[in-house]
Amino acid sequence: MQRTLPLLAMTCFLVACTPGKDQDSAAGLYPTVSYLDIKLDNNRHLPANPYILEFKNGKKQIVFCGVEHLTNDSDISNPLFTTIEKEFFEVTPNIAINEGGDISGKVYASKQEAISRDGEIGLTKILCDSLKIHTVNGDPAVATEFAELLKRYSKGELLAYIVTERLMWGLKGQDITDNEEIAQKYSDFIQQYIIKQGRVALGKEEQSFDFYRSQYERLLKRPFSLAELEPTNPFKPKEKFQEIGRASKEIRDQFLLKTIDRLLDSNNTVFVVFGGWHLLACRPGLEEIIRRPRP
Repeated sequence: MQRTLPLLAMTCFLVACTPGKDQDSAAGLYPTVSYLDIKLDNNRHLPANPYILEFKNGKKQIVFCGVEHLTNDSDISNPLFTTIEKEFFEVTPNIAINEGGDISGKVYASKQEAISRDGEIGLTKILCDSLKIHTVNGDPAVATEFAELLKRYSKGELLAYIVTERLMWGLKGQDITDNEEIAQKYSDFIQQYIIKQGRVALGKEEQSFDFYRSQYERLLKRPFSLAELEPTNPFKPKEKFQEIGRASKEIRDQFLLKTIDRLLDSNNTVFVVFGGWHLLACRPGLEEIIRRPRP
């Protein structure tokens, strides 16, 4: 497991790293690595799970636990969780950043319940509760992300990607095959997530499942089939579907880096638990952030 990066090494890495062409929309707020340039093994795995990097400068420290999300919710004894917990208590952070929304109000009866319900997100919350420190959502508001995506893509393209990534994958995992049930869950998702949370104005036709399916098939050039959905792969350079996925991740990366930067002003140790691809993409931004003078 990699640990602290000395300032000299960080500086050399930062000079050597330049954003890839997928970074154009990020406006250069923080330097990041293009998802097309991230180096993973043939199965797109991280070097370890979790993959932990620590960035230090004097009293200030960022500890980033990059994770590969588990697919089995019952695997509560996975080493992923014990490693995160061990790192957490070794560094005793002042504040933590989680992926997946605002969990500050969640309460769990035990660590086992937290992990079985919400995986590493639940674990982060109950660990923070044990030290009486706050958790902060590292993701932007859905409406913010969608507004940025709609500057580059049509509503149909947005729906083709977001519905597939954030609804259909979950339904496939639940082995749902009833068309009426799929259509109802789709309708609820459009009303509650896309329109209410995302503030995307959709006409009646644009809200229909047939519209989503037509946009999916146009974008991916294959018939829609829940059973035959393929994994999202942001490392494919030529597919527009994956391009939209990269753009979404870049928006989230910039927000995460801004959140870390802000919290480091008033906290000595910031503990981050987030998807590992984000760690690899954000590494030069984290190195820049830790080098900045602080109050």
